[in-house]
Amino acid sequence: MPTARILPDWHARFKYSNNNPYRYYGVALGLFDRLEFHGQFTEVTTLQAFAGEGYGYHKDRNAGARLVIKKEDDLWPQIAIGAYDPIGTSLYPSRYIVASKIIGNWDLTFGLGQGLLGGQTLEEIETDRVTAGEFSAEHFDTRFLFSDPLRQTRPFAGIEYHARPNLIISTEYSSLKYEGLHGSPPSADWPINIGVKYIPWRHITLQGGYMKGNEWSFGMSADIPLSPEAMLPWQSENTYLATEENRWQAYEADNHQLATLIAQELQKDGFTCIETSANDHEVWVDFANSKYLSHSKALGRVATILDKLCPRRIDVFYLGLSIRGQIIQSLKSKRKDIHNFLQHKTDKEEFLALADLDLYRDNNHDPGPETYRSINKKFDWTIDFKLKTFLNNRSGFFKHKGFIQPRLNYYPWQNATFSAEAQLTLFNQWDDLIFSPLEPEPTRTDLVQYERTSTPRISELSFNQFIPLPYQVLSRFSFGLFESQYAGVGAEVFRYFYGGRLGIGLEGELVRKRDPENNFKLNDDIRKTYKTGYLNIYGLLWPSQGIEAGLKIGQFLGEDVGARLELRRSFKYFTIGCWYTDTDTDSFTAPENRGNQEKGIFIRVPLSIFSNKDIRGNLYYSFSSFTRDPGQMVRQPSLLYPIDSYHSLDHTISTLDDMRPR
Repeated sequence: MPTARILPDWHARFKYSNNNPYRYYGVALGLFDRLEFHGQFTEVTTLQAFAGEGYGYHKDRNAGARLVIKKEDDLWPQIAIGAYDPIGTSLYPSRYIVASKIIGNWDLTFGLGQGLLGGQTLEEIETDRVTAGEFSAEHFDTRFLFSDPLRQTRPFAGIEYHARPNLIISTEYSSLKYEGLHGSPPSADWPINIGVKYIPWRHITLQGGYMKGNEWSFGMSADIPLSPEAMLPWQSENTYLATEENRWQAYEADNHQLATLIAQELQKDGFTCIETSANDHEVWVDFANSKYLSHSKALGRVATILDKLCPRRIDVFYLGLSIRGQIIQSLKSKRKDIHNFLQHKTDKEEFLALADLDLYRDNNHDPGPETYRSINKKFDWTIDFKLKTFLNNRSGFFKHKGFIQPRLNYYPWQNATFSAEAQLTLFNQWDDLIFSPLEPEPTRTDLVQYERTSTPRISELSFNQFIPLPYQVLSRFSFGLFESQYAGVGAEVFRYFYGGRLGIGLEGELVRKRDPENNFKLNDDIRKTYKTGYLNIYGLLWPSQGIEAGLKIGQFLGEDVGARLELRRSFKYFTIGCWYTDTDTDSFTAPENRGNQEKGIFIRVPLSIFSNKDIRGNLYYSFSSFTRDPGQMVRQPSLLYPIDSYHSLDHTISTLDDMRPR
């Protein structure tokens, strides 16, 4: 039975439980200390699906949410409303209102439920919900969610006793009519469930219970605060100390020699794309943040190096943070002001009143003609392990392909990259998939043809050039092998406005299908040139919470015209989001494609959670509802859109205290 308790803001829970005939695999996320989203897979061991095809037990995926409408205080309980599996196939639909109140060591709960929580059987709900015609699992059905608020309702209740900080004993009165659930479990001998929760280690909870008077259950969960320092405590960074030799060289240096010395020290410290210039009283430094998650922290580190290295004649610093060859944030400050802030002698508000922080560099003039540019390395490489999952196929619920992905980048000149990427398969279950293309000229539903093979595959072989244009417009041109399925050319322009709160750009691609077997050949069977063109709009909707939106309007790969809306929240360098694409599908022939709206969710996790120090880089995982041909896009070697809130002035200002050494 649900309670009114939710996860704290930006905490995640991963769980597994077994309560015959059900096995649950779930995840939940708390947001704003008011809202919790949860989703799970439910495996039903009394039902077989697609007999003889390797699928195994019946499995269902569903999601829900819980919203706190009144927080607990000395007098009132915490009150929440919520729903389980309210849309789609809705095999486990419920909605409820619930109140929970702590009194001493006791946590008391009382609620009213509808749907399954209202004591209805699934058959009764289906009678209410499904009318004439065949119900499709690929379309949302919201009739239960918005049904009569006075429909059949039952009470439920629970008591938790906190015997010790790591031991909780609970009992509850269940409102479920078990024999009417999907999978037909045995009916209850009595409506009381008894359980215990034990916390053996931080963040880990073990659970066991005796359910409905005739069944034992067990489970475990992990509650994890999403933070860049989630797993390993970060080691303190060494304070930069200029050597006596370096300080003497800086004192004796002319302007060009000083710029050269600064660039060399910054490069030794780990920064890249460095350009420096100096006159008798000022220093300009443009650099790329290749060290830290926080741009403010990078600005602070560079300022610290300048302050400790430059001779006393230098009294003004110009710092330019560059991304893809364009300065997107610039800071102008007198040396004494930034020194006082770094030494905690002034606060953030005082420093911002004295300094000049801008989105671009219009107000902070460009460095002089004798600019020194650091010589960056020409090559770099990475090796990643990747896992691709095909979900809910007739041949099996989870089908995985695991491979090593080595990547080599070559930088021939400024803001240009040649990239080569390969897939070296370790194991592959995709060759068992039962999934055929839905169209004669599919955009994405022929992916199994490209992934079922285990031979080495060149997934990318491309050239990418970024070109800063007048009026702070950044452009990109790319060509080559973009992904396993497509090769061609792509171009894009993009610009920020209003301190990074708004961005507008244009994007387009011309691509052909690659041969599934031959790395360096186009597909002879599909000779169509796929054309895309988009207007890209970005908006930072709620800066303090990192809530942002992106909108792509135009023609997608299948020549279907429409829009793709993306909503996401970035917080503590994690990002979670969702997308929804609605396009004109009249040109598609397959019934599964016509009327389909592409949708999904994704999460981006900073690599620093696996490290003992602050490092840049992210892991990205996405999960879509179904693989269909409408609303599809082609991967590009690097994109100007979507941008993220970490590049905005709002985020830099909110994290400005990161500039100070710790």
